[in-house]
Amino acid sequence: MHEGALRALEFDRIVEVVKSFALTPLGASQLAKLRPQTDMRSAQTALAATTECVTYLDSNNPFTLDCPPNIESILTNLAIEGLALDAGQLRGLADFLTSVETMQEAVIQAEAGPFPTLRTMLDGCRSFARETKEIRDKINDSLYVVDDSSMELRSIRDQLQKQTNRLRKTLDSYLRGKDTARYLQEQVITERGGRQVLVVRTEHRGAIPGIIHGSSGSGASLFLEPLSTVEINNNIVALQEDESAEVKRILLILADKLRKRALDLRHTLTAAANIDDLQARATFSRLLIGVEPELTTELHIELLKARHPLLIPEVRKQLCAYDTDSKNPAPAVPVDLRVTAPNSALVITGPNTGGKTVALKTVGLLTIMAQSGLHVPAAAGSRLTVFRSMFADIGDEQSITDSVSTFSGHIKNIVTMNKQLNSPALVLLDEVGAGTDPAEGAALGAAIIEHFRQKGALIVVTTHDEMLKTYAATTDNVTCAGFGFNSETFAPNYELTYGAPGRSLAFEIAARLGVAETIINAARERRSARENDLADHLSKVDQDFHKVRVERQQLESDRKQLDSDRAVLNQKQRDLNSRIEEGRRHFNEGIDES
Repeated sequence: MHEGALRALEFDRIVEVVKSFALTPLGASQLAKLRPQTDMRSAQTALAATTECVTYLDSNNPFTLDCPPNIESILTNLAIEGLALDAGQLRGLADFLTSVETMQEAVIQAEAGPFPTLRTMLDGCRSFARETKEIRDKINDSLYVVDDSSMELRSIRDQLQKQTNRLRKTLDSYLRGKDTARYLQEQVITERGGRQVLVVRTEHRGAIPGIIHGSSGSGASLFLEPLSTVEINNNIVALQEDESAEVKRILLILADKLRKRALDLRHTLTAAANIDDLQARATFSRLLIGVEPELTTELHIELLKARHPLLIPEVRKQLCAYDTDSKNPAPAVPVDLRVTAPNSALVITGPNTGGKTVALKTVGLLTIMAQSGLHVPAAAGSRLTVFRSMFADIGDEQSITDSVSTFSGHIKNIVTMNKQLNSPALVLLDEVGAGTDPAEGAALGAAIIEHFRQKGALIVVTTHDEMLKTYAATTDNVTCAGFGFNSETFAPNYELTYGAPGRSLAFEIAARLGVAETIINAARERRSARENDLADHLSKVDQDFHKVRVERQQLESDRKQLDSDRAVLNQKQRDLNSRIEEGRRHFNEGIDES
């Protein structure tokens, strides 16, 4: 799949929205690599898994995974033999593994099942109940390694408590003693360099024998460790070092027990990442109110009531959570987008801002989404080919620094497509042949469409050019469709009509936007007789199609009324038959009684 097409169609923004629903960094990391499958079976499997997960979420509680945000660094440290994890890392990993096991049980007991894909994914999970229980037993909720973690740790802490009490008692005697209290700057015990000290006035430096551990910022006070407490402090420091070493030993043992099950751990984390990936795709589908399209090997696109996902308000809100530059365009208008056999090309026409480019992007983006295992915002019954290659030339490729004009940029893209095309292929061209002499550009555009058709590609293009509209309307296996407009205001109505080329309405739109009538009239006069005839013809075609639509709508309304009247008459006939039968029954009963 051509990376340029993914960028042009903004698939990266879709991925960001899906990633936002990930519950774990592992799932988010996996989703960041989301790409369309070019194999039919793989794409179908991914779509079916999303559908199954949507069904699960519709009938059960959402998945919960208690994953620490630094899980990746925890796993990196765990991979280093002989490295102890800290208490927070071990406890975070234990909570995560427990939540994975809880999730596995929830899927097994789920309603509206069975859910074979989910259960198969979770079959890779292994129970770490023994290891996680030991971690919780030895590391409490405050991430403190408890005394009972080992006999040695309890012994060290008991000795440490005794020495601490002894030190406190000795220092308190200096605070209360008449002969020593008067030399103190403050009646407090403080700490310097891990040792308990007194705060002595500088002028009484030698009044209390001891070791100076620095002075205050003003120089008025000294931090003094009395000689009588030096040995006690030494004992405390040594015991603290012993405590730290014992805690580290305990944490290393806990980490090593997980290391011994490295393969089981890898399987469990992989399963958790896969489930997280899948639930994020399913949650995104529910946001879109998406459907699973049918995938086919035929060269076929049939998207019913399709909406561009980045124009759906709910998606925009999710996108704006991380994309602060996002604008808020008008909501997506559902449109049917079809290129079905025997046709292999669709030429979309219509006025500016009428929806042509959005329709083109919708075709490409929804195809990519489906091949990536994502549901699409369309109606049930939508069908799509699994394309092996896809190309999109959308927007202005001009580059001043590379001395590339707009037209040259488009042509370079066409050359790349031709070299890399691998059937079945989808080619999307916005304003094909534009950027040069109109007559030559139109001729080149028609030739490009024909070339890619001959190579077995399905091609969708947009154009304003009258020659290309004529080509689309008169060429076998090429269909044209035009976006409509309000006949009074000439504002676009975003309705796509198949079989009729849409008018560009440059003059009408310019007039609506305030261009002087004299300019509009002068422009009309400059148009050739042939162009005027074609414009008049297209206008007549639009009027005829409008009449046909109105008549079709009236016929549909009449049909519905007839169906309703027929249903009423049928019901009345059934009631009458029932009464006749009831009367006959009563009559027969009367004869029998007589």
